[in-house]
Amino acid sequence: MDNGRVRLIKKTLIAFPFILSLAALVLSVITLVKVADINRRLRSVSLNTYVEQTVVSNNYIVGREDPADVEASPNVITFGEGAGESAGMPSEGNERIKVYLTFDDGPSANTSEILDILKKHNIKATFFVNGPASESDLLRPLYKRIVDEGNAIGMHSYSHKYSDIYSSAEAFETDLDKIHSLIYNETGIDTKLYRFPGGSGNTVSRLSMETFADILHDRGYEYYDWNIYPGDRTGQSYPKDAIVNGVLENIGEYRSAIILLHDSENHDTTVDALPEIVEELLALDVEFCVIDDTTPVIQQVAY
Repeated sequence: MDNGRVRLIKKTLIAFPFILSLAALVLSVITLVKVADINRRLRSVSLNTYVEQTVVSNNYIVGREDPADVEASPNVITFGEGAGESAGMPSEGNERIKVYLTFDDGPSANTSEILDILKKHNIKATFFVNGPASESDLLRPLYKRIVDEGNAIGMHSYSHKYSDIYSSAEAFETDLDKIHSLIYNETGIDTKLYRFPGGSGNTVSRLSMETFADILHDRGYEYYDWNIYPGDRTGQSYPKDAIVNGVLENIGEYRSAIILLHDSENHDTTVDALPEIVEELLALDVEFCVIDDTTPVIQQVAY
């Protein structure tokens, strides 16, 4: 073997550990980037779940910073210490409790079953819908069925992707236009009702939620949160009995009860719980209502 080849082999052997180290460094950087992205996604999901389970519990509602704004909008109910009657607590006398059943994240096959249950009991609800179902020939007719059977329909964003919707004012408006147009084209309803994904008090958005509330108000829209959430957690098979109890144990606290439920495809136990919820509430002689411009505007945070 000539000296040149020997020298080349020696140089290669000397350089080999450095090449391996460089490759390991590159792989480490790629791994860290991927882990950071996964953690970001998991944090987003976790925060979304936390918002729906904890931040939006019955008594965590924050009012406008400027009291004059509340006085100018007496129909807005916000919750806080000493709120009393203005917080939706039952008034004295025999006034019937107004109950607003609301369903988020549909339509799906479960929406059809829910509509059957509502129709059987001759009651109405409010559906805050997303847009992906419009891409299914099977599910698309449900937007119109919701309205045709006397229920109210509202916007819950088109995509329901927090990272997209709340990334900027422009992104929010684009999504808002898309879901509003979809509902109008499918039902003929120019809905003014909106429910923020995660609610108005969510901690997912990097921008102030006031930015998005202003966009809604500039268009004459209003957003509605809830004051009863029985915990039919997204992506989980939450026990039927827990959903029933979560509604019935809290219903007496409010004269206007907006109940948050879900009708997306993974909420079979919500469908199972609904007949019992409805029958128990009918026995209590509550008044079932749909959300409209006379409904107390229950909000986590009022902007």
